[in-house]
Amino acid sequence: MSVTVADLLKLPSLRQAKVIAGHKGLSRIVSSITVLESTDPGVLIDEVFPQGEYFGSEIVITGFLNMTEDVERQYINMKRLAEGGEVGLILYYVGVYLKKIDPRLVSLADEMDFVLIVMPEGDVTLRYGEAISDVTALIFRDRACNPFLVSEILECVSALPQHQQSVNTILKMLSDRISASLILCDSSLKIQNLAAWPRSAEASIKKGIEGLNALPGDQQSLACDILPDSRLYRFSIGNDRGPGLELLVLREGLQPDSDVLTQLTDVVRLGVNLWGQKSGEVAIHELIRAILQDEPMKMRQLANIFHINVADIHEMWILHCEEDQLERFRREGLPLIREHLKHYCHTVVADLYEGRIAAFMDWIEHSPDRILVSQDLAARLEGLGFSLSLTRCYPLNSTSDVRRTFLLHQEVIETIRKIWPSHSCYTLQELEFAADCRKILSESEAALTKALIPLDTFKYVREDNALLKTLEVFLLDAGSSVSACADLLFLHKNTVKYRLNRIRELLGYPLDKVPELFSLYQAAALNRLLDSR
Repeated sequence: MSVTVADLLKLPSLRQAKVIAGHKGLSRIVSSITVLESTDPGVLIDEVFPQGEYFGSEIVITGFLNMTEDVERQYINMKRLAEGGEVGLILYYVGVYLKKIDPRLVSLADEMDFVLIVMPEGDVTLRYGEAISDVTALIFRDRACNPFLVSEILECVSALPQHQQSVNTILKMLSDRISASLILCDSSLKIQNLAAWPRSAEASIKKGIEGLNALPGDQQSLACDILPDSRLYRFSIGNDRGPGLELLVLREGLQPDSDVLTQLTDVVRLGVNLWGQKSGEVAIHELIRAILQDEPMKMRQLANIFHINVADIHEMWILHCEEDQLERFRREGLPLIREHLKHYCHTVVADLYEGRIAAFMDWIEHSPDRILVSQDLAARLEGLGFSLSLTRCYPLNSTSDVRRTFLLHQEVIETIRKIWPSHSCYTLQELEFAADCRKILSESEAALTKALIPLDTFKYVREDNALLKTLEVFLLDAGSSVSACADLLFLHKNTVKYRLNRIRELLGYPLDKVPELFSLYQAAALNRLLDSR
């Protein structure tokens, strides 16, 4: 949990303060507190908060002491603070120096969800330092107890205007969060983005990074030349849509622990993949990654960015195609999947992950049967020349279910294709069945012998191979259809009927009798797996 504006109002120095506007912004996260008294809005706009730049997540203290009678300047200053990403304003000395709060300020705060807080009116004993001390102490305590960067940064970024959702913004947030300079470079250490800590060190850091690339020697010594008593960390950042990047972290004094640095690189990677392209395209695969890695906090924040209600998604389809077809599948197959499923689902999220294609969806009520839709999709993809299988996983009630199922698919996909080689579409239940078969094969000989007992009777008849082959095809491939079984075996239907009657006689029960059918079905699958070895 991170400190919000609402949390600040519980502090002793702010307990008597009143929120008079911008109530929707009370849940916004506060990174720090600052004092700002400006007489010229032009300075604030052009020098302190340049247009488009992010300097926010701060709560600002002011008394408008140099513009108490100039409502227009108050309005412009407050508007620029809100546009720069600041979360709210604490007004001091209302009724003392500032006679009243103009209704235009209240309307602006409500419009921009910018929290407008007023300290007790007419009180000349108020001191800025009291709130500064309380707020700073609370933020530091929270960071010590809750060192989680990913969800905090994503929450902050998702609340910003679209033009501020950028790699630069994320670097500045992280720089403020860990009090370190962050430099994103290409492989030759050419600077792409820079957030200096303190901000005044930007010029010397730029010059120093150029020296790191140009001069031989120990990088840590060179780092100390840039900032005294500093340490340099260097990480490779994967970029799924372009060349890899290098992240340099330069910090003086106390060094961050390894967990914070790991989270730091994760957040930067997310930022590069989500907002690193000028086209503004979002990387939906980051949401897929969060779901499949069972990271619910990150997943929820990413889902908010994409305006997706993950709680409604209880179905995952996993497509497995040949490795040499994956790049072409990214270009041709994924657009087809999204286009195909959008007619049957409110939401479709699909992308490649660890060599598989994962698609998540929420099914529209009264849509056609999932089996028919999946078979049609598989046929259309095969028509493009893809050799693949499709597994429908439903229902999935949590991210833990999703991750467990995805890993299960990775583990048993080859087994499942051996049990049902004529099929291209599978189900979650068939995944679990294949996993049970693998377990029996890996256990003792006694466990396997017991599982194969339903087939023992075929050992003592002359036509055992033909009967076993017919039984396997009838149960595993033909869906217990005589006609389908005859087609698959290239036999006349009467021949198949004769063999099935012979099998019933040997077994002593019909081929649709439960629970005997389950044991027989499993035995047939195990026998096929043994033959495939």
